[in-house]
Amino acid sequence: MQLQRDFLTRLKSRKFLLALTNFIFVAVNELFGAPIDREAYFAVTGGLIAFILGESYVDGKAAE
Repeated sequence: MQLQRDFLTRLKSRKFLLALTNFIFVAVNELFGAPIDREAYFAVTGGLIAFILGESYVDGKAAE
């Protein structure tokens, strides 16, 4: 039961939800032939990745 609770907690994390959102954004953008300007596309994707990496760093330092 504890393993299932840990799994559900991880699915609700901000980092996971942002990574999923980024994946959906990229997939939809590629499927429809890049309807979004390339600069905006990389700005959104890069911003989400930077936030995820920053949060991971903070979480890692808090665990020390």
